[in-house]
Amino acid sequence: MGGRILDKVGARKPILIGTSLCLIALIAFTVSGRHLTNIFIALVYILYMGGMGMCMGCVMTSALTVVGKAKQSQGNAILNTLQQFAGAIGTSLVAMIVAASQSHLHTTRRISTATGTQEAFGMLTIFCIIIWISYYRSVKK
Repeated sequence: MGGRILDKVGARKPILIGTSLCLIALIAFTVSGRHLTNIFIALVYILYMGGMGMCMGCVMTSALTVVGKAKQSQGNAILNTLQQFAGAIGTSLVAMIVAASQSHLHTTRRISTATGTQEAFGMLTIFCIIIWISYYRSVKK
């Protein structure tokens, strides 16, 4: 769906829509972080991954149009490497926040894990806001 929108109106709209869907999902996770049910997690995660699917391919396509045909293979390799690196850093940060919550809060493991998870979602929400602003400013109409 993101690719079809990209072909019709350009990269800006699917990137901002996809990032907005991710932001909405992260806000939902952050706000209800201590009261998550399996159904809620599944539905919000579907929203989140729909947003990721809509924006990530369009981000890569938009970025690769800037480098030109001669350097597309190098650009693709750099973007894929950066995507893996950013994912590893994000996963590490989230794990660190949850582990710190578990070791520093003097409550049950369940409550400290839920608190840490909610704090981690808050951090991811802040990152998503920064990403949305950077896309809003840099992706041309």
